Amino acid sequence: MYKVVKIGDKEVPMLAMASSDIYYKRLFGEDPLKVVTAQNEGDNTTLLFQMGFILAKQAELRDRKKMMALTMDNYIDWLDSMEYGDYIGELDQVAAVYYGNRITSSQEKKVSGQ
Repeated sequence: MYKVVKIGDKEVPMLAMASSDIYYKRLFGEDPLKVVTAQNEGDNTTLLFQMGFILAKQAELRDRKKMMALTMDNYIDWLDSMEYGDYIGELDQVAAVYYGNRITSSQEKKVSGQ
């Protein structure tokens, strides 16, 4: 899924692909699916903070070798390019890109008589 996320005054293209989890695990040392499962849909702020970087770099680089060469310094430099409050305020948009159409905003409807 591709989407441009506005973080502060910056427009940040983000791209989620099936390979996003592999790049995340390589850089951050954790399997994001296990993190999400372990948290049982609890607070996943750190996951989304880090995944936003992966998604932004996938949209920017579109090159496996360059993605595999990313370092923690690259991540910190990327974070240094924005305000904390601006970024954390858009984590729901990062989640929307990462989870794609698996996120639903509708609530379960109650059926009368049940």
